[in-house]
Amino acid sequence: MQIETPRLILRPWSLADAPHYVTMSKDIGYNCFASPGVYLARDANDLNAKIQKRMDTFDRHGISKFPIFRKQDGVFIGTCGADFFEFESRPEMEMGYRLLLAHWGQGYASEAALAMRDYLFHKVGAHSLYGFAVKQNSASIRVLEKIGFRYRQVIDYEGMEHQLFEGRPAL
Repeated sequence: MQIETPRLILRPWSLADAPHYVTMSKDIGYNCFASPGVYLARDANDLNAKIQKRMDTFDRHGISKFPIFRKQDGVFIGTCGADFFEFESRPEMEMGYRLLLAHWGQGYASEAALAMRDYLFHKVGAHSLYGFAVKQNSASIRVLEKIGFRYRQVIDYEGMEHQLFEGRPAL
């Protein structure tokens, strides 16, 4: 499985992607709206376990937060994909994206998110998707709006207030 856009390639993780995971775990842009330390790996075993968890999610459900690479030079720029979260006492699919700081402001998040939205609706068969961001992350909120998600409500996620958006397939 591989998703291609005009400028990007999104594909499942492999254990060979460990250097990319380390890069994202230390990047200020990737982590600035996340709970502190959530992506850090304590050692090589922890690093492999974090990557393996993403691989297992893909193997079981066809979804993951996939690494994103620039087509022109193969540079790793961030992640985009989906995972499950608990909403109103039921599991729902959350779509998210995070970029390394050096790649902000170039339209990559919108490009990846649009392709991922289409993959999740048309290949995975999702009936609805959710995306959320802290209100201070206006760029992420604009991406959700740009790909057709609509504001639904405020939720608490990992102890922080987030704006929740919902997307549904076009009829």
